[in-house]
Amino acid sequence: MKLPKQFGGQGMAGMMQKAQEAMKRAQSLEAELAHEQVEVDKGPIKAVFSGTGDMVSIKIDPSLLNADEVDLLEDMIVSTVRDGFKKATELRESKVAEITQGLPPGLF
Repeated sequence: MKLPKQFGGQGMAGMMQKAQEAMKRAQSLEAELAHEQVEVDKGPIKAVFSGTGDMVSIKIDPSLLNADEVDLLEDMIVSTVRDGFKKATELRESKVAEITQGLPPGLF
């Protein structure tokens, strides 16, 4: 059986070094994401989320505070939260992809 070029020797050592660096970076990723912020603007409702998906703040335009439009307001809040979580998840996936770039699939 013929092994791929760079298997063992320097290639294997280089891959192990990359894996170790990726592990160190992954360990600090949660803290890094906690300091990142993503914003969602749905017009009269604006929200800020941490990179981990936690809602930091929400602002509601007072014009929406009409008793006849409670259902609309509730739907807009749900939509805003859903979009914020999606953006935070995309940010996390992007950061993980940066960390694992060049490593064999399934290592993490």
